[in-house]
Amino acid sequence: MSGVPVASARQDRLALILIRIVALIAALALAGLLPFPQQSHAQEMANWAGIWDTKWRGAGAEITFEQTGAEVKGVYPLYNGRIEAKAEGRNLVGRWFEGDRQGAFVFVQSPDGESFMGRFESATAEWWTGVRVSAVEDIGVDQTSPMTTMRSFLQTMNESGADNVPRATGGGMGLAARAAGLIDVTDADRGDLNMPDYTKLLFNVIDNATIRLWSLPRDASTGDEVSAKLQQHDTDVSFEVTFRRRQGEWFIVGPPLGLLRAKLAEFQAARGEAVDWVDDPAKLASPRDTFKVLLSGVTEAGNTAQAALNLRDYNPAVRADEAFLLERYLKKVIDRIGYVYWQEIPDDPKSNTPYTYFEHPSGNIVVGPVETDKGKIWQFTPETLANIRTLYADVEDVPVAPEFAAFASNDPFFATRGLAREISPGLLTRAGPMERWQWWMLGLAVLAGIAFGFIANAVISFFAPSQNRSQRSAFLRVVEWAVRSIFLGLFLLVALRPLGLPQVVAAPAKAAAWSLIVIGAVPVVWHLIGRIAEHYRRMWPAPGYHDTLISLSTGVARVAVLVIAFLLLAEVLAIPYEGVIAGLGIGGLAVALAAQPTLQNFLSGLTLYADRPVSVGDFCKFGGQSGTIEHIGMRSTRIRSLDRTVISVPNSDFAGMQIENYAHRDRTRFATTLQLRYETTPDQLRYTLAELRKLLIAHPRVIDNPCHVRFVGFGPYSLDIEVSTYIMTADGSEFLAIREDILLSIINIMDDAGAQFAFPSQLEYSVADLPVDEEKRIAAEKRVSDWREAENLPFPDFSQRDKLTFNNTRAYPPQGSARYREMEPAPTSAEAMATREKLGWSLPWKKGTA
Repeated sequence: MSGVPVASARQDRLALILIRIVALIAALALAGLLPFPQQSHAQEMANWAGIWDTKWRGAGAEITFEQTGAEVKGVYPLYNGRIEAKAEGRNLVGRWFEGDRQGAFVFVQSPDGESFMGRFESATAEWWTGVRVSAVEDIGVDQTSPMTTMRSFLQTMNESGADNVPRATGGGMGLAARAAGLIDVTDADRGDLNMPDYTKLLFNVIDNATIRLWSLPRDASTGDEVSAKLQQHDTDVSFEVTFRRRQGEWFIVGPPLGLLRAKLAEFQAARGEAVDWVDDPAKLASPRDTFKVLLSGVTEAGNTAQAALNLRDYNPAVRADEAFLLERYLKKVIDRIGYVYWQEIPDDPKSNTPYTYFEHPSGNIVVGPVETDKGKIWQFTPETLANIRTLYADVEDVPVAPEFAAFASNDPFFATRGLAREISPGLLTRAGPMERWQWWMLGLAVLAGIAFGFIANAVISFFAPSQNRSQRSAFLRVVEWAVRSIFLGLFLLVALRPLGLPQVVAAPAKAAAWSLIVIGAVPVVWHLIGRIAEHYRRMWPAPGYHDTLISLSTGVARVAVLVIAFLLLAEVLAIPYEGVIAGLGIGGLAVALAAQPTLQNFLSGLTLYADRPVSVGDFCKFGGQSGTIEHIGMRSTRIRSLDRTVISVPNSDFAGMQIENYAHRDRTRFATTLQLRYETTPDQLRYTLAELRKLLIAHPRVIDNPCHVRFVGFGPYSLDIEVSTYIMTADGSEFLAIREDILLSIINIMDDAGAQFAFPSQLEYSVADLPVDEEKRIAAEKRVSDWREAENLPFPDFSQRDKLTFNNTRAYPPQGSARYREMEPAPTSAEAMATREKLGWSLPWKKGTA
């Protein structure tokens, strides 16, 4: 047993080290939040040169700044505006000019130099913000032909987010300004709209048509003006767009404002849409919406494109991971096909014909209609998703379209795959459902998980008590296996995303990983709950009442751990437990009836805790049995009987029993009946009663009140004396010793009185043994005869007059008693005494005896 304190000390040391490590980490984290002295940037001049996408209340424009020292000049052609200012540290102070309008402003650049916030016309609190543009420079404008002009217009507006689906990083206003520069419209035709709003309206009209850019005029030798008809898919509505060449560059001729508004309403009416309908790609109402959701979901952080994929054939356990990879695969292939112009993709929500975007011997990219509970939506078909990996492998060497080169994603999977390709192209060869490099990396992940598990065990063993294997605690042995299981599962989970495993491998791998983690964590949490319970038990020297609550709480916590573990495993193993849970609502009555005993036992356990008829360690009597309470659990109560056996009683039965708790009594009752032989004389009986009373009064462990010693009656073979009192002890052993002392003293009293205890017997008497006293017989019969002659027989009862005469005429305590003189009031006068004597001899039945 000497190793137990050492083990406890080592465990306390381990806990102290862990606490110190956590405290150190917390201190470092806190230190990271504290301000550090920094060099002042007051003397550092910010760099304002470049293109900025700016906004103010209700509008915005792209500004191009040029900086020479502290002098900064800028232009924003969208409003024919210019800026003249001076840089002061991170501040830019100056004036803006738009024709004959001008005003003062102040901009303050952010510390990272990527944005600014400012004000102009400070009296009216107008704000002006901006962000540095990097994407606009990568999108060129080509006006060499009507086709290239339309392509540039659509590309800049698509990337600007004009259709609520931005695909570029910043530069929305700048891109819109570039698109506006491709329109040739007079002020009269533009009406009351500014140029940005007119450009957006023209784009909305063109966006409602389905365009084949290749069909637009491409020959630069055409005349200076040419027209093309843009048809709405599956309707009779069309829009005729005119191109005009000026100084060798082609522009889109802007129609009058009224014509544009009327055409937009006509387009929307043909689709059955309200005039003010706002495009919502998330509805997936057409193939165009599906492409918008896919490409915007891939390029925007935090947004998912999973809704655009028909994942009905994929295991729910890996559906989210597969969707993430499939989105990237589709985007990678589309990047190599070319820039996606929304206007080239059908937008008819009423069509039922699948739209084929790309065809290849390894697989096609197809968007098809899918019927759902909420109606018809359009998604990439399961066949497309099934073939996308093979398709990407075949087109991987095709260069990315120039428009996408700046935004090409570098996901962990493709980065890892690219590294494997650089090491050896042969690693990309397929071996079964996966490529060779994936098999190698999966094996390395398993080995790394196993290795790190053993390393973690070595660290734990270093801090744990240095004992041989047979002496090591069960908790540490559980922790060792749990750590190995958890590390292996974690390494598998971490490896799934960069490895990009197909679902045939990913589903069982993910299920195995989570199973290892859950199976490893449950025993540890189970033991931790037990150790926490033991810790709280040690906080109270005599747990008793608290032990009941601890036992119930421990049971509930462990059941909760098992339920959570089951739900987690059901989730990762794709077990449809939702239907079972939902079915509980329908079959709730049957489940309630089946679980009634268990629930009743649990509630009875709570009742035992709240009502506290007994606690752990109490000795009690229940249902004709006695024992000591050892445990009150969720289902049953365990009691150690006097025979040292363990009795297990369901809580519901135990709570319904009549329980006599001996542990809560403050004293112990002593009661016995002494049976004396009939040969005992009255004075012997009186002596015995007096000595017994003296014994109890004199005993230091017997209470004074109540304390009864009385002659109570004539038994079948004995004169019965009843002794009843309380011993001042609640301990059973001590009571037995005191009772023994009193009983031995009673034997001595009986011996001193010459009295003997009676025992069951039967005596036969003859006339010679007990002769009748003839004189007393004759005298008694004579008195009864006198009462009869006087008509005063007291049968069936005394007369009322006799009762009044007898009332309170007998002395008690009797004469000769020590308390007689204290209790009997003396007559107040000689006359009163004479009256009493006269009444005593004036009774009719007494006269006959004179």
